[in-house]
Amino acid sequence: MIDALNSTIVYQVLQLLLLLLQAMISNATSSNPRCVVSSCGDIRNISYPFRLKSDPKECGDWEHELVCEENRTVMYLEDDRFYVQHIDYSTNKIRLVDDGLQKDNCSSLPSHSLLGHEYYYNRRNPYFMSNLDSLVIVNCSKPVSSPSYITTSPCIDGSYSSNTSSYWNLYALVHPKASDVRDFCTIHGWAWVSYDFGDEEQINSSSCNYKLIHNIMADGFDRNFYVFSGKNTFLCFFDFGSVYYGRTGCRSFPGNGKQRLAMKFYRNSA
Repeated sequence: MIDALNSTIVYQVLQLLLLLLQAMISNATSSNPRCVVSSCGDIRNISYPFRLKSDPKECGDWEHELVCEENRTVMYLEDDRFYVQHIDYSTNKIRLVDDGLQKDNCSSLPSHSLLGHEYYYNRRNPYFMSNLDSLVIVNCSKPVSSPSYITTSPCIDGSYSSNTSSYWNLYALVHPKASDVRDFCTIHGWAWVSYDFGDEEQINSSSCNYKLIHNIMADGFDRNFYVFSGKNTFLCFFDFGSVYYGRTGCRSFPGNGKQRLAMKFYRNSA
């Protein structure tokens, strides 16, 4: 029992040392005189923790790497490509939009789904999404008469496919359940939006038309990002006192411009 407890404490101390080293590296990187503010297209404020792929390797965090393509700032999530519309360092939010959506072209559709991707915070994925709503574009082999199925007409009219010898009709569904998708419909695309559509009655009202929905999709969505320096420090540790042995927990500590790390040791009283 004593040996096990000693091993646990040693392990936690090693974790703390790694966090301190990480904080030192982050501070050194963000204060490097070679690390000037970068820009690409309309995004003029690319700085720590973000970096452009063309920036010096010691600048920014590779987990927050952006790419400048055809004078537009691009972020890749998994294998999906999104345009960066805005970065707000005061709220730690970055606004993204699917690269298939065009603001002035309501016939454009999302290229990616984000469906099935895990977007919780960890060091390999330093982003998380909150306060978002979902939109699904479904392709149906026959027309659907339902207030929850918002037709894409007149932006996109139903058409006949000679390849499949069938008609298809596109509809938008707002934060649907799996049971909302009819048997003769398939999911064509999926998008997150930073918009509150309200209750079902508001969604099914005549004012909720596809042009409005498309504009909302083309406005993009916000993702929060963590910064391991500055005003707040997020410390992650293994909670050996939890009923779930070895569970990981994170806490935020005010930094006042400096890194402040704290470690709470847990002892299993059982």
